[in-house]
Amino acid sequence: MQWRNQLIKILVILVALSILYYLTGVILTLLIPNLPKSIASTVSQLEPDIKTGIGVIIVAIGGYLVIRLIQQLLSMTLLAKLERGLANIIKFSLDVVFYTILVLAILTALHVNLTGVVVGGAVGGIVIGLAVQTVAQNLLSGVLVTSSRTLSPGDAVSLISWIWGSPIIGEVKKVSLLFTEVLTINGNLVKIPNSAFLGNTVFYKLERTEGGLVYPLQVTVNADVEGVKVMERVKDILKDYLKDENQLPNIVFSSKNGGTNVFTVIINLNNVNNLNDLINIVNKAFDQAYWQIKNGK
Repeated sequence: MQWRNQLIKILVILVALSILYYLTGVILTLLIPNLPKSIASTVSQLEPDIKTGIGVIIVAIGGYLVIRLIQQLLSMTLLAKLERGLANIIKFSLDVVFYTILVLAILTALHVNLTGVVVGGAVGGIVIGLAVQTVAQNLLSGVLVTSSRTLSPGDAVSLISWIWGSPIIGEVKKVSLLFTEVLTINGNLVKIPNSAFLGNTVFYKLERTEGGLVYPLQVTVNADVEGVKVMERVKDILKDYLKDENQLPNIVFSSKNGGTNVFTVIINLNNVNNLNDLINIVNKAFDQAYWQIKNGK
């Protein structure tokens, strides 16, 4: 019903403006012979320009009214079913298309040769496209991140990318169309361009359990001491360091890689801001255990 009503309105506007343009031409043609000769001569010479001006006004007004009706129709139907961020981007893109068509229609009514305009527009489009490429990529990524709810404020995350090297670990504070804000465990508020999430970043949420958050930490130790002994000694040391904690880290002997032993430490924490302190304690425990065994203690 909405589609039909809006289409009827658009059709009525187009027909009414076409009739108006025709009538103005007829009136102008009938009016000229009845004017004084001096005025009639001038008006007769300007008749094509007058008709062109009237045509431009009618095209501009009619085009604007039609665009408004189409915008209302899209807002009530298609855009109303989409996420707000995605709907705003689609609406903006369609507005650019609609008003570009309107400008071209006005230029046509002015009898402007559009061949040069198209060539110039193509060159300008390339320049503008290169200029807005990053912004468009950020917007697209922002739409994907927000609409899929991949990241939400309050999520504890670890972001790994070749772009910035060391992982960014912290709590998501805000996800917008251009940037995602993360409060890191070092206390810095980092604004990450959403374009970094498309093919450049591996990100995962810290798993939430009944005991809080879970963070896997890999620790590498020289293999000139027995790995099992290191693991058992670290467990004893952590009991002293973390005696006030409800749950001690779980340690797994992950692999032996050449001259190193690799351990995975599953750290349990209530708040992601405590992660730095816990990583420091675990690393100290491994260092202490290694040298104790190395020195035969």
